[in-house]
Amino acid sequence: MDIVQAMPRLHHRPGSRSTRVLWLLEEIGAPYDVTIVSDEFRRSPEHFAKHPLGRVPFMELDDGTVMFESLACCLYLADAHPEAGLIGPSGSSERALTYQWSVFAMTELEAPMIALRTAREAEVDIAPALERVNTAFQAVADGLGDNEWLVGDSFTVADVVIVSNLGLASSRGMLDGLPALGAYVERGRGRPAFERAQGIGAPA
Repeated sequence: MDIVQAMPRLHHRPGSRSTRVLWLLEEIGAPYDVTIVSDEFRRSPEHFAKHPLGRVPFMELDDGTVMFESLACCLYLADAHPEAGLIGPSGSSERALTYQWSVFAMTELEAPMIALRTAREAEVDIAPALERVNTAFQAVADGLGDNEWLVGDSFTVADVVIVSNLGLASSRGMLDGLPALGAYVERGRGRPAFERAQGIGAPA
């Protein structure tokens, strides 16, 4: 069955997880709409009807489908626009590795980084969370090796979600012992599409 390429309408708050979806949309270069979610709307029943946790992003498709979870949105968009070259062909090893690293970004990078922040705020032992975070950083560095990007040395949706999660770590000096990983983050954040996405909805 062919994927219908509907023009998405992304609901976004600057500095949130929705920015990675905007980045991917900018990499794709196809038309899309964006709505900046206000504080008032976040508390409204209409918002909770679109996202059960009242968060962003959520994305509306032309057929009325509403989807949430930033990774799901990114993978859908990469699938819907194969011409952008952001995901390998169906059934290929490149596609398998893109799925692998994309899921890793959320389960083994974002989740333990949140756990580490929570431990620090609660002033409890951070050693277990810190060890898990550092192990995940090293896994990405090893996966990258001498390549510029993670999968077949071509920029993919996996790089969007990995770099999105590593950006905060880099800004806090957590990648100082992994210069290759720091350089990888800088390559991703230096892409024009990333820079355009950062500016959407940002204060003038």
